[in-house]
Amino acid sequence: MSASSLVSYTRISPNRNSPRNKPIRKITLHHMAGTLSLEQFGATVARASRAMSANYAIDKNGKIGLFCPEEDRSWCSSSPENDHQAITVEIANDGDAKTNWHVSDAALEAAVQLCVDVCRRNGMPGLTWTGDANGTLTCHYMFTATACPGPYLKSKMAWIAGEVNRRLAGETGQGGGLHAGDELRLKRIKLYISSTAMTAAGTRTGTYYMWNEEAVNGRVRITNAPENVGRAGKVTGWISEADAKSAAEKEPAASGTEQKIKLKGVPNVHAMAVFALCQQLKLIDMGLYHAEYADTAKTAQNIEIGPVSNGDAATIYALVKDHGQGDKYSAEYV
Repeated sequence: MSASSLVSYTRISPNRNSPRNKPIRKITLHHMAGTLSLEQFGATVARASRAMSANYAIDKNGKIGLFCPEEDRSWCSSSPENDHQAITVEIANDGDAKTNWHVSDAALEAAVQLCVDVCRRNGMPGLTWTGDANGTLTCHYMFTATACPGPYLKSKMAWIAGEVNRRLAGETGQGGGLHAGDELRLKRIKLYISSTAMTAAGTRTGTYYMWNEEAVNGRVRITNAPENVGRAGKVTGWISEADAKSAAEKEPAASGTEQKIKLKGVPNVHAMAVFALCQQLKLIDMGLYHAEYADTAKTAQNIEIGPVSNGDAATIYALVKDHGQGDKYSAEYV
């Protein structure tokens, strides 16, 4: 029980109670309010005068460090009651207060992986996010007057809990008819660093290959050469399963590989959600989003998006459908 196998750096803090007096049944996520490396964080919690510690810390690149064994209670959340039953995790920011204390996708992915690992090894069935101390995913602000974990990370808590629970339930599948080694002809397709990253790391054009058949959260792994298929450390990144299917067709699809989306008369509250998603997909920056009011009272909007890849189109449609606005949606291939 003493440590996760995901750890790549260890420096044990003297600031802890050994052993904890309650079984592990919670995870508490914090932010560092700074871009500290694991070594810098370790030096901080190594000072007895600092009077704080955490079980784990994650740097902005997604590396994980151990600073208090799991069987011990860290001094982290201003609440002995919480810390005696929680695994505490400090997460480095990659931005300051001007960015709402942003946390990188790599750090978020590492946090999810660590939470899954902690839950599995400690017999926790999953995480519940209630927004208060009653849940099994908690935050520093629930126990003292603090803004920790910052606006950005706080906004991800419900998603983190859901993602951890999906992985614990084994929500993976096969790539919908795609096979390891299938040739993919990509054209400006968004590439992600993980199956859960919210922001694309860039785009790819050219010939790539399915790294394996597994699809996770609607994404598949690709590699850049046939000899790299299935080889550890040779994953170029993740693309949407829909984009992979289009790119795998030997002949250009009759329907095309990009779509232009139209949404007519969408109430403003739902249009705001569409706009926020398009921001995450970087479609706003690319000039692929256009909107105008649909009525004189300015209560609804007509929106045009695109051309976008089939994968992005599927993501946008899923949001629109979830908001009960599926009848407002239409798309044409270009």
